Amino acid sequence: MSTRGSLAKGIYTEEAVCLARANDQFVIGFIAQRRVDDVGPSIGDTKNKDFLILTPGVGLEVKGDALGQQYRTPDEVIHQSGCDVMIVGRGIYGTNPNDIDEIRLRAEMYRKKGWNAYLKRIQS
Repeated sequence: MSTRGSLAKGIYTEEAVCLARANDQFVIGFIAQRRVDDVGPSIGDTKNKDFLILTPGVGLEVKGDALGQQYRTPDEVIHQSGCDVMIVGRGIYGTNPNDIDEIRLRAEMYRKKGWNAYLKRIQS
């Protein structure tokens, strides 16, 4: 998903979105890098239908790693790409997953940055 060379694009994404629209009583969202409103053909009236978008690969300190993981900031994910939920792993747990106080501080920092990006999005 947030790794360089991901195959989750093009026709794969279009087909997944079409299946979700056809089964919107069951599908509530996607793990994706951006909104999918403009992906694939619409089925019926989609004006009041919206999918929840959860986005992995959120980070603040680095833009990527040696394994091809790519990170985007909360502002890029929430404000610019219109996603709804940030999925943060290493950005919170870092290199010391046993330091509970540090984890708590980092989680709060991401929460604040995500909330500020959301406020910015709804004001524009």
